[in-house]
Amino acid sequence: MIQDGDFLHSITLFFSKNIFYLLLAVLALNMFQRRYQQYAQKKRMATLYLGILILVFMVGTILIVNFKLPEALILPLAAGVILLGYVKREHVLPFRLNCRQCGRRMSSKRVLFFDDNTCDACAGSAKGAGSAKGSGDADKGPGDTINPGDPGQEE
Repeated sequence: MIQDGDFLHSITLFFSKNIFYLLLAVLALNMFQRRYQQYAQKKRMATLYLGILILVFMVGTILIVNFKLPEALILPLAAGVILLGYVKREHVLPFRLNCRQCGRRMSSKRVLFFDDNTCDACAGSAKGAGSAKGSGDADKGPGDTINPGDPGQEE
C-alpha cells in the first residue's frame, strides 16, 4: 500500500523532472505565434504568462526536491499558481474553441493565432464589411506605405 508521503514524493519528483518539457512546449508555441504577431498580440502575451506560471511551479518543485522540504508543500504551491491563473484568467486564458459570433468550432490555427476569436467565415465577413465601408486604406497615414520607386523613403 502506498502511503501519503510516498505518493506526494513521487508526484513532486515527477513534476520536478518533467515540467521542463511543458515549459518548452509553451515557449515554442509563443515563438510560433510571432509569425502572426499583428493578429495575436493578446494570445502571445497569454502564452508568455502561462510560461511564467509554469516556471514558478517548476522552480517551486525543484526547490522542494533539492532542499528536501516537506512534499506537502507542493499542494499550496499548486493552489497558489492555480489561484493566480484564475484571478488573471482573462489575460492568461483568452483561447476560445468556438466562434464568438456564430458558435461554430474554430480551427486550431484560429484558436491559437488570432485574437478576434472568430471562425474563418465570420472573420471574412467582418473584413468584407470593413472594406465595403472604405476603412481599409483610409486609416493609414501618408507615411505608412512604402513605394519602392520613391527615393526619399527608406525600406
